[in-house]
Amino acid sequence: MKYKYLVVDDEPLARKLIVSHASKIEGLELAGECGSAIEAGNFLQKHSVDLIFLDIQMPEMNGMQLISALKLPAAIILTTAYRDFAPEAFNLDVVDYLLKPIAFERLLKGVHKFFNSRQSTPILKPDELDPFIYLKVDRKLVKVSVGEIYYIESLDDYVKVHSLNKIHIVRENISSLEQKLSTHKFVRIHRSFLISTRFVGSISGDGVEVASNLLPFGRAYKQGALSLLGLKSKTAKNEG
Repeated sequence: MKYKYLVVDDEPLARKLIVSHASKIEGLELAGECGSAIEAGNFLQKHSVDLIFLDIQMPEMNGMQLISALKLPAAIILTTAYRDFAPEAFNLDVVDYLLKPIAFERLLKGVHKFFNSRQSTPILKPDELDPFIYLKVDRKLVKVSVGEIYYIESLDDYVKVHSLNKIHIVRENISSLEQKLSTHKFVRIHRSFLISTRFVGSISGDGVEVASNLLPFGRAYKQGALSLLGLKSKTAKNEG
């Protein structure tokens, strides 16, 4: 069984990120995207959905006003850049409250709560199951989960592998690691940076935010990186 979900946010990139994350979870089906609460209200008069990812701060009508006005029958996961709304949000009996930038693991946890309320379990698609690689560190091979790698940074004769719990210093070429990770949704954005798309928080003309770090685009990589991230570039301002 698939649950239909709606994404409501006035920021196109924020909607795109949620859809990208949700596409990795079996059991969810995109019903639509809306750029405002008013547009969402009109959409919901014609379409039925099971789950709504709802931004709070939007022009004209905010997410909480939409919930109060329509008494939405669908489950709600609120998304916002502000912590201050949390107490009021949970008084509205929402499933979860996600702070932007939203990491895949955090959204998955929220969807898990939703599925539990529907007596179901979220399952990652087969291509998202967590593989691993071995890195040569201090004359030994260290097993590192691909799903825990934020990004890889090239520094002269070695690379730093920034992961969930540790930074591994490896005497290996970044291009070699790029090849090893080519099937695991890693994108080269700069001659010195290889990033995991699952940890992308936001994207701007200057670079990509990964795990709270703004990593720059390189001139030679920007257009290709944006294409792989599902975006288009008109100009490339940074040099790599």
